[in-house]
Amino acid sequence: MFKSVLHILFNSINQYPKKDLFIFYRDHHWQTWSYREVGEKVRLLAHGLMARGLQPGDRIAILSENLPEWPVTDFAVFGLRGVVVPIYPTLMPQQIAYILNDAKVKAIFVQNALQYDKITAIKKEVPSLEMIFTYEPLTGVATFDKLLQEGAVHAQSFPNAFEESMETIDPEELCSLVYTSGTTGEPKGVMLCHRGFVFDIVQSEARLRLRADDVFLSFLPLSHLYERLAGHWCPIYRGATIHYARGIDTVVEDIAVARPTIMVSVPRLYEKIANAMQEKAEQSSALARNIFYWSIGTGLEYHEKRRAGKVNKWLERRYRLAEKLVFNKVKAKLGGRFRHPIAGGAPLSVETLKIFEAIGLPIIEGYGMTETHLIIALTPPGEVRYGSCGKPIDGIKVKIADDGEVLVSGPLLMKGYYNKPDITKEVIDDEGWLHTGDIGYLDEENYLFLTDRKKNIIVTSGGKNIAPAPIEHKLKTSKYIEEVCLVGDKRKFVSALVVPAYEILKEWAKSNKIDFDSMESLLKNDQVLKLYEEEIERLQEGFARFEKVKKFALLAEPFSQERNELTPSLKIKRRVVEQNYKDIIESFYEEG
Repeated sequence: MFKSVLHILFNSINQYPKKDLFIFYRDHHWQTWSYREVGEKVRLLAHGLMARGLQPGDRIAILSENLPEWPVTDFAVFGLRGVVVPIYPTLMPQQIAYILNDAKVKAIFVQNALQYDKITAIKKEVPSLEMIFTYEPLTGVATFDKLLQEGAVHAQSFPNAFEESMETIDPEELCSLVYTSGTTGEPKGVMLCHRGFVFDIVQSEARLRLRADDVFLSFLPLSHLYERLAGHWCPIYRGATIHYARGIDTVVEDIAVARPTIMVSVPRLYEKIANAMQEKAEQSSALARNIFYWSIGTGLEYHEKRRAGKVNKWLERRYRLAEKLVFNKVKAKLGGRFRHPIAGGAPLSVETLKIFEAIGLPIIEGYGMTETHLIIALTPPGEVRYGSCGKPIDGIKVKIADDGEVLVSGPLLMKGYYNKPDITKEVIDDEGWLHTGDIGYLDEENYLFLTDRKKNIIVTSGGKNIAPAPIEHKLKTSKYIEEVCLVGDKRKFVSALVVPAYEILKEWAKSNKIDFDSMESLLKNDQVLKLYEEEIERLQEGFARFEKVKKFALLAEPFSQERNELTPSLKIKRRVVEQNYKDIIESFYEEG
């Protein structure tokens, strides 16, 4: 087992020195940094930080969107034996100030003038902050490149300082403080160490079966542990290449350029791809539409029988025809090399899972949390179980409490919440079990199924317990629905706040010759309301009567971070949403 995440990096550098590690777009063209180049930058940056007087244990924050400098800084701070504090670039200045003060951050790397201005606005409120560095050139501010130059000078005087520091890393020492975005209350600093990270990387990769020739497309924020560990450290462990998307809005275009074999994403992207495929089929001729759905049905039958070892020659021929007519064309649009989509961060709809499986791109679902150094469970490749987030990785224990809560124990548990021993004791019990806050169950083959967050369970006034997540995710499979928040705790029935897919709805309105002068007026139109009423009714087939949404409201604008309705990882803060839309919710339950 490796001593640290940094040792994993240098092990791959020794094996693949000339191989591309990072591919990124800058100065109007694609550029690359090899494994060897990254290793040298990590070494020089660590020397540069030493030259500036930074020492083991110092907290160093990173406030930036995804750039290759981000992971280089991450590794360099590890080499210094400092503590990395990732910060979401979307956070407001006061939210950043809270984290900087709580963690007692001494230095911070910012991406550009936008992030630099946030820090200068709050610097007087953060007495611990002594140094600000920037990735992009800014007048009067030390840049990443300047630190590399200073590091080269320092390395001449102290040639072995980096290697000596690296070898004194204690696997158990704090190496990163990751602040949970928190759907309730202030963010909590999760204390994480190399031993937990290395364990999670090695055991997760054993399930993922990555290869040195894999290419990952990176677009989720590195400030979230999901992208940092699953999208960076795991591929680096296997000597793979990481291709940065130019931005969240260019992901589809960048897929064609990067031609990735693996992509780490939240379910929403895969759901949008699946919806787009179905939308195209629906708008095609009757023949093309029938071929598409016949192919999907054939693909599902083929993969189901292949798992059972019951594929006959006739089914094999039908599947090869479906590949030629549909599947290969879809794969070509995804770059032609796509091997495994990886989904995490939220449950994935079974409908989306089935479409990707039929095509021959089985989605690997995962489940984890910051408090466990990330990954708890992963789907074994090619062994999907609909509705499940996979099996627990080797070396840990998972059990279900009497009230249905998922409990976890093993080497991947956090060291605790920083400066919050009382809250730590509430989450990790005396027997060493972490209480995840998720409700779920294990089947006879140890597949883990999650139903919802414990705190999200709606209890109606009639005493019925309702998990909102499965209903919300089912409703979001509609191409007309972007987001849903169910309400109804201590009420007679369940209602929903619905964020429409605005652009698709506008197109529908135009094709149905509905005039409107604003989104508000469009959402009040009787035909629109009827459309959503029918969609919601259609998608709730199979749910119990008491689980079904009885009333709903269409919102003219999406949930937003500016109104504090979403966490930085885009999870809904239900209490905030319920407060912000209190009048609408009350109207659902007015008598008569």
